[in-house]
Amino acid sequence: MAEWRKTRPDLADAIVCDGLLPWAKDFLPPGARLGEQLARFRAQGCDHISLTAAAGADGPVEAAARLGFLRREIAAAGDWLTIAVDAASIRQAKAQGRLSVSFHFQSATPFAPDLDLVEAFRAAGIDRAILAYNEANSFADGCHEPRNGGLSALGRRLIARMDACGMRVDLSHCGVRTSLDALELDLAAPPIFSHSNARALFDHERNISDEQIRACAVRGGYIGVNGVGMFLGVAGPQIPQAMARHLAHIAALAGPDRIGLGLDFMFLAGSDYGFYHAAKGRWPRGYPEPPWDFFQPEQFGDLVAALEAEGFGAQEIRGILGENYLRLALPS
Repeated sequence: MAEWRKTRPDLADAIVCDGLLPWAKDFLPPGARLGEQLARFRAQGCDHISLTAAAGADGPVEAAARLGFLRREIAAAGDWLTIAVDAASIRQAKAQGRLSVSFHFQSATPFAPDLDLVEAFRAAGIDRAILAYNEANSFADGCHEPRNGGLSALGRRLIARMDACGMRVDLSHCGVRTSLDALELDLAAPPIFSHSNARALFDHERNISDEQIRACAVRGGYIGVNGVGMFLGVAGPQIPQAMARHLAHIAALAGPDRIGLGLDFMFLAGSDYGFYHAAKGRWPRGYPEPPWDFFQPEQFGDLVAALEAEGFGAQEIRGILGENYLRLALPS
């Protein structure tokens, strides 16, 4: 049992879900293995992690290959790791002492050649997709697109297809108009922000405004806060406290029952950051020269302490750690 659980009886059995872990070959240092990093999360009390299977401008071939790569890495890790498809199977895996994972896209570009790919990738295990990753695509504008044009007609058709087959619409990385357009649609399951911080606390284009937060709450959505230093305005040991402040701000607008964690931890120790230097246009403003700081799995205890210091009670913290994610962010 993780140390932070041992000292908090009310949280000893709390389920912990990280709504977003990127794991792309293009980002990784030589020799990096997914299982080794997932084992770090498991040792620190994490029970479920959603893995990125496509991002940026990836097409369907790249997405399918990435999904195959992830499944192979998971199979090689051992029987302590399993794939889960819904809240019930995530809870079952926890009861068995296993870490579970699921899959998502951080872009809708794998669907661009044919919208029938939505149902195909949903059947393959993709449970949610971000509409646009920072830049514009044929469906929507991303958060760094200066025109802020919102959804295209094709984007609206995409959302209808996603909603019909039970794939959640994710608005992190999307432009302000894109997110507000999507939140106005009549959907069976409201869109979510899987890993977005509060722009009122730190003015970065990747963060979301109070207007976006309120609109998401009104629709019954969910907002996960990330642990990326450049989106929090802090570094290293200050990250858990900054995350707690962003969670408190969002909770004041949306309610503590609609917030959670989408840590966005990138394992870059030893990386040459070639992905960044080769495509700076995808990250045009607010991205410092590497190396970058991220919440580390070993900081879960510090995060729980910071949430307590912000005034969150044990039941609210249980919600933030994972219960809210299971209730609001997964396909129904």
